[in-house]
Amino acid sequence: MGALASTSRDVAEKILETPLVSSVREDKVVWEEERNGCYSVKSGYKLAMCYLIGSDKYHVMGNWNGIWKAQAPHKARHLLWRLCRGCLPTRSRLLKRQVECTLNCHVCDEEIEDELHIFFRCAVARDSWSAAGLSSVLHNAMYQQTNVMDRIFAICSNESSDTVGRVAILLWCIWKNRNDKLWNDNVQMSRQIGRHAFDAWNDWTTEADLVRWEKPDLDWVKCNVNVAFVSGTGRTSMGLCFRDNSGHFMAGMTQWQQTVISSVEGEAWTLLLAMEEARHRGLNRVQFESDSKVLIEAIHMKRRGNSEFLSIVHDILSLMSSFINFEVKFVRRQKNLVAHTLARAANSWASFHSMKNSVVVVLLCVGRNIISVARIDVVLATGWLRGAQLCNIYTAACFSLAAK
Repeated sequence: MGALASTSRDVAEKILETPLVSSVREDKVVWEEERNGCYSVKSGYKLAMCYLIGSDKYHVMGNWNGIWKAQAPHKARHLLWRLCRGCLPTRSRLLKRQVECTLNCHVCDEEIEDELHIFFRCAVARDSWSAAGLSSVLHNAMYQQTNVMDRIFAICSNESSDTVGRVAILLWCIWKNRNDKLWNDNVQMSRQIGRHAFDAWNDWTTEADLVRWEKPDLDWVKCNVNVAFVSGTGRTSMGLCFRDNSGHFMAGMTQWQQTVISSVEGEAWTLLLAMEEARHRGLNRVQFESDSKVLIEAIHMKRRGNSEFLSIVHDILSLMSSFINFEVKFVRRQKNLVAHTLARAANSWASFHSMKNSVVVVLLCVGRNIISVARIDVVLATGWLRGAQLCNIYTAACFSLAAK
């Protein structure tokens, strides 16, 4: 009986923790795998495949996070994933799938074309590694595994995310060169492949560094929002930050809920919270920025549906109809760094936390290891702080760390 009561109490707590959407007045059946809440064959098939892949029979152990954290364009990280999942259409793999084709490498025409040969053993590939300045990784004794998956996971586990990113782009360039030879009979020299990979990574990182937060127009206020999920806490954390047209910090706010919801629902909740806070503060001309493209597109297209996500979007649209100068815009993560930092910090504070002083915000983040002193300059570059505050921030942050 005690166990039953305990279970009932746990269920009751979960029910009470569930966030409620004000526009939803009655219960309804919702298909969670679609953002509009309606079942589709595509999402049903995808869910079934997720169960299959998640089973012991199909699950592949490895450092998958190392792949997705690589400092490289998504297409390069996706190539690493395809390699480790064994779904890259090399000639040896096509033959295993009953596709009739010649087996020799299209580039060197000397050995059987499998993943290990294309990217690590082909003479053109090996010279490309050297031209890209990555020969030390290629020849490292720790990375001489006999299959590509183990080799890539080893690199991801032992190298920095920058180095893994450079490797990912190089492999993408090698694969592109192979396809150009196959379909267009056009092949590059090893030196060109390596140099292109080197330049592509530098261009990508430079472009990422140049992306900075932009001030709103005169008489406008800008509000950045973000959501975070801290592993092991069972919480959804939210952060938002208001700044004026001079780029000066006006107010910040964090909040967390003792429940885990989807990322798009979290982004939508945070944006709704930000709009309600703007209304409470009497702000009429506000540009809201989020790095959730799905959310911003749903708002712009005024999508409707039964799902929790679209119910929140409905409330956002209702609020925007009353405030015609509320605007929403998608921005990249680099432009949303302050809100991202606050969302991560939210889990360290009370459920609701409001801040009016930007210096205090940074010091709180430093004191709780949310950001390091070395990362303060990156946050400052977003336009959060100005002038003499910089010196005070560094000094106070150092004292804060020394006192811990």
